Amino acid sequence: MGKIFSKPQKRHFKNFITSVIDLDGRKTITRITENGDRQCDVSNVIKFIRDTSWKKEDLVKRNVGYFKEVAKPSPVGFLLFDDSILEKRCKPKKMEGLGWHYSHTKGKTICGHCLVSSHYRYGDISFPYDFEMYYSEKAAKALHEPFKTKIDIVCDSIRQFHPFGNEKVYVVVDSWYSSSRVIGAAQSKGFEFIGGLKSNRTFKLRENGPKHKLWVYAKNVRNTSLDEIIVDGVAYLVRRVNCWVTGVDKEVVILISKRKKDGSRCFILSTDTSLSNEEIIRYYSYRWDIETGYLYCKDRLGLGQYQMRSMKAITKYCALIFSAFCYLEALRLHNNQSSIGQSRKYFKVRRKKELVNKIVYLVKKGVPLEKIYEELKIVA
Repeated sequence: MGKIFSKPQKRHFKNFITSVIDLDGRKTITRITENGDRQCDVSNVIKFIRDTSWKKEDLVKRNVGYFKEVAKPSPVGFLLFDDSILEKRCKPKKMEGLGWHYSHTKGKTICGHCLVSSHYRYGDISFPYDFEMYYSEKAAKALHEPFKTKIDIVCDSIRQFHPFGNEKVYVVVDSWYSSSRVIGAAQSKGFEFIGGLKSNRTFKLRENGPKHKLWVYAKNVRNTSLDEIIVDGVAYLVRRVNCWVTGVDKEVVILISKRKKDGSRCFILSTDTSLSNEEIIRYYSYRWDIETGYLYCKDRLGLGQYQMRSMKAITKYCALIFSAFCYLEALRLHNNQSSIGQSRKYFKVRRKKELVNKIVYLVKKGVPLEKIYEELKIVA
């Protein structure tokens, strides 16, 4: 791992990644430690996460650097942003940084940590790029951190992002992040922007013309004037509107899109007016990479199952979980597999085979069974 870890830390890192990928069910530090390839004490693993000097930023750079090296050149890349709440059923005083955040999934305010992250899709590669915790003003004050809105975090992340090569970068977000500030941050880097719009947004058909509300305009659009297109096997009825929106200094495209099957409607803005309707919808659909990535990290890798109290330890724990996802993505690419789920299944089978091979080797060497049990941590 280069200069990120010392030799003992490197062993803890490999043990953690291996165990968290292989382990089913709840992933406490105790279970992760017991499932590792090497014997070690739980307190040492906690110390590795909480007290040692390695930084989340260095691990993120390492992950990004690896994918830059193995990536095949692509003409376009997609920088995706979203947030997710890591719910905690404890009092805010029990953990640093806890706050009350509105969950769109649950439709209510819940207690937890709010993670704002970026995800990069480039050719065949799709992986968590970076992340930052969002704190409420009260939590930020308690941590002696400057308060930043989620929009602030996204804008800073865009400015700090470096493309893999000469690809055209599209910043892709849902309607909660389609603000003039985010669009401006993308344009300042020479990136294009594609994002969902809320129905109450306004636009102008001419630069100096009157404003129209999206929902009112869409209401007056007849189905007979919509174009039918097929994107990845799904039929859409769309109306393309070249227009002007507040905070953007050039003409943009707004797509009024309706799924033909169920009639569900959405509004999509693109600053790249050269894209076809099909391309805009397809590129906008890539935002699901980050949502499914969050879901996989939570359900399969234990993101959010930490019990540490300090934000330093919690942040580093999250960085380790995202690194486990990156490892699975690298494994998927190496084995030409179609999904992260397949690469995890392959990893688990490979680990079982390695265990069997190890037992056979020790038996052939004449190692006593009690020693083998001890080596494999099969002890009472």
